[in-house]
Amino acid sequence: MNDTSCAVCDRTSETHTCVACQSRIRGLLSALPEQYCFLAMSRQREQGGGGDGRSSTRLHAPLPGREDTLNLMGPWARQSVTDAEDQVGPVPVLAVLESWCQVVTEERGLTPVRVHVSSMTDRLLRHLPWIVGQAWIADFELELRELMKAVKAITRTEPRRVPLPVLCPSCEMLTLVREDHSGWAAECVQCSSVKLDERDYQALVRKAYEAVSTPMEA
Repeated sequence: MNDTSCAVCDRTSETHTCVACQSRIRGLLSALPEQYCFLAMSRQREQGGGGDGRSSTRLHAPLPGREDTLNLMGPWARQSVTDAEDQVGPVPVLAVLESWCQVVTEERGLTPVRVHVSSMTDRLLRHLPWIVGQAWIADFELELRELMKAVKAITRTEPRRVPLPVLCPSCEMLTLVREDHSGWAAECVQCSSVKLDERDYQALVRKAYEAVSTPMEA
């Protein structure tokens, strides 16, 4: 059996696309329907105007939601357009899925699928064993990855880890963080036993403040 390079990541692989990349692509497709729902729930405009930094005072009626979200959920051109009409920002979710579904449908002689996120991701998942063996698999993976990156930048469903400006009480290093959905106000990335609730963390903050605010002895 001859080893080759994965068409997506260039790592040694016995198949055209390695198992790790196949799993990642399957995960991206499986997560898209749920992420699309989160995207729909993120349409409300943020306070202080649009997401483009411009003033919320306009001479025309405002868009019914965040522009970046509407762009990803909105319509797209199905034919060639002029430069002035080109799509602005990331390509909409349905456009990416429909374009790849058309490729699969035409090359495999299938009946066209309904233009719906769940229907299209289901088709792509069903034919993924065939897709990962195609010459264009790297482009397919890249478009899915960039699409998911744009969507998650809005839905913010990935836990964020925020560094905290207080020393860990155990290792005395600046290794305390606060991570979304962890249930802790602070925890150390080095000391697995250091997990502080809000009361303990605030006590640690007060102790640190007192230490730097106390006058040094002559």
